[in-house]
Amino acid sequence: MRHKKIRLALVLLASSIVTSTAQASLEARTGGMVYDKINKITWAADANLFKTQAAADSNLVNEIIVNNNGVINDASAVNGSHTLTAADFNTSTGKMTWFGAQAWVNNLTLGGFTDWRLPIITEGASGGNPPVSEMVALFANGPSGGAGAGNGAGAGTGMTNNGSYNIFTNVQSSEYWLGSEYASSPGEAWLFLTTNGTMSYIGKLNQNFAWAVRSGDVAAVPLPGAVWLFGSALVGLIGLKRRKNIV
Repeated sequence: MRHKKIRLALVLLASSIVTSTAQASLEARTGGMVYDKINKITWAADANLFKTQAAADSNLVNEIIVNNNGVINDASAVNGSHTLTAADFNTSTGKMTWFGAQAWVNNLTLGGFTDWRLPIITEGASGGNPPVSEMVALFANGPSGGAGAGNGAGAGTGMTNNGSYNIFTNVQSSEYWLGSEYASSPGEAWLFLTTNGTMSYIGKLNQNFAWAVRSGDVAAVPLPGAVWLFGSALVGLIGLKRRKNIV
């Protein structure tokens, strides 16, 4: 009977660990990052990180421009590039032109990683369906509390407050740049609207917010605490059985 009780306790403990970790598609990582287990990408936890950085570093814009050699590729320009200036950045709001946003993520180091980028379109439009982007996936599976598939229209990421939303800070109820250009018009790029979960495109010189993302996870072992807890419980149950046998 004692053996059966111990086995049952271990099964229940393992089940609770699996259940609690499977419920959330987003996991907070140290260093100001959030991992999306479904799409296998890591987001900056601060959804207006540029503004946060600019408030702490008055020379940030100059650093970004210099580190990008003063230019960003531009398919719509005659010479194939856009010359970066301070006008591409608004440090008081965190908004940037598409060129400024590209330059910012190129310059970004977060959590020791330098391969940050803007979110991209993952599926093109087809059969009347709108394109799908990494921000659409985040909107549908994460902060909006599951707005649905596809374009995610329903409740806005920046309008909803739940457990997933609280993982992030400074989420703006506004437009966010995507790294994907609008193929039919090289002077425009795609953006995502957190207010209603839709996507659109606009001229690259307009200013919008930028949310940094990178491919993959930043943690080799995402759940060391759960593993340690399971091992400790196992040792404790075995020790309890031995004490009972001695008595």
